[in-house]
Amino acid sequence: MSDNATAWGLPGVLDFFDTARASTGQVYASEWFFLKDRLHEGLSVLDVGCAQGGFATVLGEHLRDFRYTGLDINPDMIDRARKRHPAHTFHAIAEGRPWTVLQDRHFDLVLVLGILHLHEGWRDTLAQAWKHTAGTLIFDLREHGDATIEDKARSSFRMDFGGGDDRHCETRLPYIIVNSAEALTTVRRLSPGCRKLSHFGYLHPVSESASTPVPEVMANVWCAER
Repeated sequence: MSDNATAWGLPGVLDFFDTARASTGQVYASEWFFLKDRLHEGLSVLDVGCAQGGFATVLGEHLRDFRYTGLDINPDMIDRARKRHPAHTFHAIAEGRPWTVLQDRHFDLVLVLGILHLHEGWRDTLAQAWKHTAGTLIFDLREHGDATIEDKARSSFRMDFGGGDDRHCETRLPYIIVNSAEALTTVRRLSPGCRKLSHFGYLHPVSESASTPVPEVMANVWCAER
């Protein structure tokens, strides 16, 4: 899984996040469905897979007072995030390792958006995110009605979505599609003590950068509340 960190540091990928996911207008409707009602002054936020901290900009469009911490497995993303958002906190973490940098901190709102379907250890990431959630965890999965697909040889994602050369096209992450019933069972198991669990999504064609036998997925955003 160490190659995943390298994939997110490709030049075209880094440049893509210079402008992507950096305004409220770029937040997906399914994400905003839950996010909009959980914004309040003094909010503490943990963004897992933060890239260059775009959601710090999003939150800043609606709040004057909030504390934002971003985690990402690529140190170049974190370097750019720190330069763009010097008032906030960012940490580079190793994929598949405990988030010891957070110690026992808990956050009002934890975001895990756009990454779970692109790495093998998604269950562990979800479990760790919940452990640091004091209030609400918002995350997304790609789902369908058939068997879960986690074999990278069958379903993969090319890192060419920001453009780039053959190296970008040849660099692939898994494109994980979870059976919807299994998704519910897994989420409930990984969020013990969850008081309320909701999800909202829509059928959508898979990304043009995905090579998968599934033509469309349910792009589901989940909201787990303590």
